[in-house]
Amino acid sequence: MTYTVRRLSEKEFFGLQESWDHLLEQSNADPLFMSWAWQASWWETWGDRLNLDLLLLGVYAPGDTLVGLAPLYLSAVSTPLGWKVRRLHVVGNAWKLGPTVRTEYVGVIVDRREQQAILQVLGGYLAEVRWDEMIIADASARSMRMIESGLSHTLALSRVVRSESEGVVIPTQGQFTDWLSRLGKNTRLKAYNRRELFEGTLNGSFEEWQTPETFLALLNRFHCERWGKPCFDDNAVRFHEALLNRLSGSQSARMSVLRADNQIVSVLYDVRAGNRVYNVQAGFMQDFHNKLSLGTLHLGYAIERSFQDSSIVSYDLLAGSGKNTFYKQHFRGEQVLFTTVEYVRSPILKMAYGARGCMSPRLVSSINRFFRL
Repeated sequence: MTYTVRRLSEKEFFGLQESWDHLLEQSNADPLFMSWAWQASWWETWGDRLNLDLLLLGVYAPGDTLVGLAPLYLSAVSTPLGWKVRRLHVVGNAWKLGPTVRTEYVGVIVDRREQQAILQVLGGYLAEVRWDEMIIADASARSMRMIESGLSHTLALSRVVRSESEGVVIPTQGQFTDWLSRLGKNTRLKAYNRRELFEGTLNGSFEEWQTPETFLALLNRFHCERWGKPCFDDNAVRFHEALLNRLSGSQSARMSVLRADNQIVSVLYDVRAGNRVYNVQAGFMQDFHNKLSLGTLHLGYAIERSFQDSSIVSYDLLAGSGKNTFYKQHFRGEQVLFTTVEYVRSPILKMAYGARGCMSPRLVSSINRFFRL
């Protein structure tokens, strides 16, 4: 089959929801982070603010059928001596460009029935675009393999792993009680058994929340009290408001609160996409009760809710650790490794990276500053 690759405009990007979401259903790409709602909201929020150059590639089969999407952009970074490095990124992350929300499971979106052929066509197109290095941030092993299989046929690239982060996904197709039984004694106490104290003595309840604006304000308030700064800055608040307004089809917000004696003591920001629920953020009153771990208790309610819904297959705790420990490992889920990789195309940069292994730390630091690595 003959495919055509088109570079799509920003106007086309914002009008692509229906065909984007249809393709997403036919692909193995992540149903939240690679959805039109997430990607369009991210670009709308940070595209102009960070002076990014959109490189949204659509792959079309005969009959003008969309079978592939590569939501990319270009950025230019100048070294102190005036040499410009052109970096290629996936929409959703801005590695070393500025603070944005974290987009995980990044990758390309291709019809799974013709996956390899479409990836090779995309790789061939990217070989004709001028760029020095590509940054793939927070990709899972599967999405990384997809990207590399497309690039490896047409480009000679050096691969540099920049960072790795662990996440946890809890399968929810069995029985909630079976999952509870696999937890450690202390985690089971915090996630479930303390409900007797919370619901009885403290008159507590688990409630859904409907209004995004007030919910995000509550989330920021709890984070300010605990961490000394808001969870989301003004741009991130605008992003999440736009995202929540754009959710459609199999996507829906799952905002909830814990209330004790009519006081909100914890908030949990989840989003359902496809057959998975994603735990995006949480906030709670840190010193509410010395026998309660409000964050873990709230997660217990949300995880049980996912077990009760037969259409949900997993509850995703995503990447990141807690304030003091990697608490997510205690939930007896499956670990996911998120990797940020730099694919170097420029011969000069390849030389710089290769030479660093033989140099003193001071010289490496100087080279890093020069290339802004």
